Amino acid sequence: MVRSYGRICEQRGTPGDCFTLFDDGPHLQQDDKLRIAMALAVGPALEGVDAEVRAMVDPTRVLATVSITITAYMALLVAPEPVSKGVVAAFSVLLWGYLGFEFFELIRAYALLSEEAARATTFAELREAGERFGRVIGPNSVRILVLVGTAAVGETAALASKAPMLPGFVHTSRAVEVNTGLSLVDAAVGAERVIVSVPESTIRVVLPMTAVAMTSKGEGDQSPAITGGKLLLNGHRAWRSHSGITNALGSPGNSKRWHHIVEQHESNINRFGPEAIHNTENVIPLDEGLHTAVSALYSSKRRFITGTDKLTVRQWIRTQSYEAQREFGLRAMENIRRGVWK
Repeated sequence: MVRSYGRICEQRGTPGDCFTLFDDGPHLQQDDKLRIAMALAVGPALEGVDAEVRAMVDPTRVLATVSITITAYMALLVAPEPVSKGVVAAFSVLLWGYLGFEFFELIRAYALLSEEAARATTFAELREAGERFGRVIGPNSVRILVLVGTAAVGETAALASKAPMLPGFVHTSRAVEVNTGLSLVDAAVGAERVIVSVPESTIRVVLPMTAVAMTSKGEGDQSPAITGGKLLLNGHRAWRSHSGITNALGSPGNSKRWHHIVEQHESNINRFGPEAIHNTENVIPLDEGLHTAVSALYSSKRRFITGTDKLTVRQWIRTQSYEAQREFGLRAMENIRRGVWK
């Protein structure tokens, strides 16, 4: 298998470890075999996609990107409790919007591909599994897989911004809006989480209360209490500074403080941008006592959270993704409120 993998890299003009599969050792692991099978499945189909889709990607990197990124995203969808957030949620909604019930066939096909790749002992078996999956997914799935595979990991807006470039996007988005009352892009970007049930062939998109309210009232009936800043696709508003958002929001209320779920330190602002930090989804009013307790937790060293005595919680969490930091921030508030963490 290793020799055959090397020959593929040479044929593509990138000899060596072109999919970076050997970073964890010189042998092909189970997930490595799955990535190769995915590349073999998608590779031939890429030659036939429309020119406008090919213009979205760097052809020298697309196979490696797709094989690594898509296997990770699809693995979340076939998990026992496939609850997706951030860019994975956007991927799920856009893919469902394009494929309809074929979306669930794609997930089933991926589950079969995973099983066959794990059992494969020869490169020929890997190729056969990949080609079988390739026949199932078809050209529509390839379009959206390329889109997701070339979006930056964790950047939901980057993924959604490329969606209108797909052939047939206007028709697809209109069909979703007629049947659900929601814009396809708004649902993708605004989704707090997506729950996929393959046995029941259902997809559940959980949206913020603000997004649901805006949809039910209609765009012309909106009377937002908060103005200014930048209106985001998910219905929240964002500012480029702490003073900008707090001036717009006004007082948080008696014995309350404005609290950033994802902290507003320089590292986060540089990584995610100020508008990802200073927005009405991330900044919430919090009881002063709870706000102080959360800040104290982040400044402390908690081995049961970080796995080490050398880092504070803040030092540990700041290296993680935006979605991970937000999820931890919400969990921290709940656990402190319930007295689980002290």
